[in-house]
Amino acid sequence: MDGLMVIEKDALHVFDRGYFDFHKFDEYCKNNIRFCTRIKENTIVHVIEELPVTPSSGVIREAVVRLGKMKYPVRLVESLDSQGNPMKIIINDAKMSAQEISDLYRNRWKIELFFKWMKQHLILKKCYGKSQNAVYNQIYIAMITFCLTLLMKKKVSYQETLLEMLEFLGEYWWRSFTVFLKELFKKSKRTSSGRRRMNHKKTFQETLSQYESGDTEHLDDLTYDPIF
Repeated sequence: MDGLMVIEKDALHVFDRGYFDFHKFDEYCKNNIRFCTRIKENTIVHVIEELPVTPSSGVIREAVVRLGKMKYPVRLVESLDSQGNPMKIIINDAKMSAQEISDLYRNRWKIELFFKWMKQHLILKKCYGKSQNAVYNQIYIAMITFCLTLLMKKKVSYQETLLEMLEFLGEYWWRSFTVFLKELFKKSKRTSSGRRRMNHKKTFQETLSQYESGDTEHLDDLTYDPIF
């Protein structure tokens, strides 16, 4: 967890339940390092004080609590996700409103979607280097490749998937452009209906529902498809 912390004094670290360590939470509270995360279902919660909530805010509960064997108290904010399931968030910041905390954690989902998009579209299955410079270079190269493939697809008015376009480029990059176009638009001899087109809206809704219910381990599985 320490490797994820930043040096900015006013930074607020927002992370998922995969990083859940009472000892570290106490250490961060002691050193005034702000953090926000969800608690696990089996977490022991000792209530110190129940706080009033605004009914129209969407927050159903706010309290000052102590988790497990922690020495320092934290704030507990409970709200409902889009499926009506409770979402329990803790934070060691005393100034933010309960609504801000709830919205902040919901917006964290955009980061998960971005990484999922990178894995699916930039073909980033693993990082070949572990240094910051190596990771950035690999991401930049993947994004440049994606953009060039997209521009080529638009330039030649290719109607099939971007992945198929990339496969043709990989196979015919050393041939003339005329040969490339000829092979690209050659009529397929396949009798099947071809590759299933993705329903991106349905994929997003299924993934969002799973995330809000706490089922997020599959996001690290590159073979997972929420449609199935």
